[in-house]
Amino acid sequence: MSMRLTGTHDTNASDGPLVIGSGFDVINQIHPGWSKRFESELSTIGLGIHTIELEDLLNAPEATSVSNSPAIIILPADATDRTVSKVMERLSQSLAAALVMYDSKESRVRSFMHAEGIMCEPLSTSPRDAAMILRTLAQRQPALQRLNTDLRLSEMSINGVQSEVAKLHEELQSAASIQREYLPSGVPEIQGVDLGIIYRPASYVSGDIYDITQLDENRSAFFLADAVGHGVPAALMTMVITQGLRKLDGSGADSKIIEPAEALRRLNNTMSTHSSEVARFATAMYAVYDKSTNEVTIAGAGHPPALVVRAKTGETEMVDSQGPLLGIFADVEFGQTTVKLEDGDVLVFYSDGFEVAFPNGGDDEHERKRPTQTYIARLSTAGTDSENLNQSVRVLEDNLDLQMGSLHQPDDITALFIAPSSKRSNAADALVSELRETQALQ
Repeated sequence: MSMRLTGTHDTNASDGPLVIGSGFDVINQIHPGWSKRFESELSTIGLGIHTIELEDLLNAPEATSVSNSPAIIILPADATDRTVSKVMERLSQSLAAALVMYDSKESRVRSFMHAEGIMCEPLSTSPRDAAMILRTLAQRQPALQRLNTDLRLSEMSINGVQSEVAKLHEELQSAASIQREYLPSGVPEIQGVDLGIIYRPASYVSGDIYDITQLDENRSAFFLADAVGHGVPAALMTMVITQGLRKLDGSGADSKIIEPAEALRRLNNTMSTHSSEVARFATAMYAVYDKSTNEVTIAGAGHPPALVVRAKTGETEMVDSQGPLLGIFADVEFGQTTVKLEDGDVLVFYSDGFEVAFPNGGDDEHERKRPTQTYIARLSTAGTDSENLNQSVRVLEDNLDLQMGSLHQPDDITALFIAPSSKRSNAADALVSELRETQALQ
C-alpha cells in the first residue's frame, strides 16, 4: 500500500513513480540548490518526488507504509539516537527501498544503519549519485516485496502448522490419560500372588492393554491383548476390547466365573459383530489362576505363547495359543490349557513388541526391526527369581533401556509376570490378615 502523504506537497509533476523525500532543508543549507538538482536528476530517469516532514513520516500510523515507494531521508547533524532508532524501525518494518543521508562526522549513524541493512551515504553524495542509488533500489523493490509476501505467507503457514501440532499434542496427551484410566493403577496387590509388570507404549498411546482382577477369594484373572497396528486406532481398539471382555456371569453371590476359552469366544463375537469395512483385529491371552490349587487355566487368541519358568529345573515351557485372532471370524471356538505352577515358578505373558526389543549389536536400522529370539532368554531370566520378582523386572527394564534404538522403540512393549507367593509369604499374609481382623474386633 502506498503511503498516505498527509502534510506533503508535490514538487515534481512527473507521471512516473514517486520518491518520498524528507529533510531537504538540511542538505540545502550545506549544499545550496542540492534538492533542485536532485529533482532534475530524478526527472531524467522518470521519477517524481513528494516531500514530507521527518516528524510526520515517523509518527504516521502503523498501517501506513512506505514499502512501495523509494524514499530518501536526510538526517540533521543533531539527530538524536531516538530519532535514528525510529527511522531504522520504520524502514526495517516496511522493507522500504530507502537511502539515508547523514553527517559524515556522525559515524554511529552509519554503523546503526548498516547493521539493519539500510543504505546509508554521507551528505557529500552528489544529487546524481543519490538519484542513481534510488533508481537501483526502486528496481529491486518489487522482488523484495514478493519475497516479503512469500515469507509472511510461510510464517502464517508455519504458525498454523505449529498450532495444529500443539493441538494434536494436547489431544494425544488426553488420549493417553484416558487409556491409562483403563489400566490397573500400579501393581495390584492380590493375596497369594506376586506380580511384575512392564508397560511401555511406543508413542503417546499404546496398542497393548492388560487387566488384572481378583475374581473371588481364590481366583484371579490376568488378561493381555495387543491390537494390530499402532497409535490412536490401535489404542481405541484396546478400549473396545477391555469393555467387551466379560469375566463373570451374573453379579454378587450368584456370579459365576467364565472359563478363559468361553470369555475369548464371547469377546471375539462382540468384536466380529461390530467390525467395519476396515479390518481391526487383535491377539490376546487370558488366564484364571486358582491359588488354592496353584493351577492356571490359559486361553489364547493368536498371541505369542505364554512362558512358564520352572524354578526346580530352570527350564522354560511354552504354552501356545489355541485360537485364532480376535475380530476376524465369528462363532469360532477357543481352546484352553491348564498348567500347575509349583512354588517358585513364574508365568509370563508378553506382547510381540518384545520380539524386536533386543536387536543384535551389529544390526543396522532396518535389521533392528526384525524379530530375534533373544527376548525369550531375557524374559525367562527375569522369571527365574520369584523371591525377588520386582527386582528382576527392574533389571529387565534397565536392559530394555540399554538397547540400541530404545528411545524410539518400534512397537509397544508389555509383559506380565505372575508367580504364586512362597509359603513364607503366604504365612506372612495370613498373619497380617489375622492381625487386621483382631484390630477390627477391638
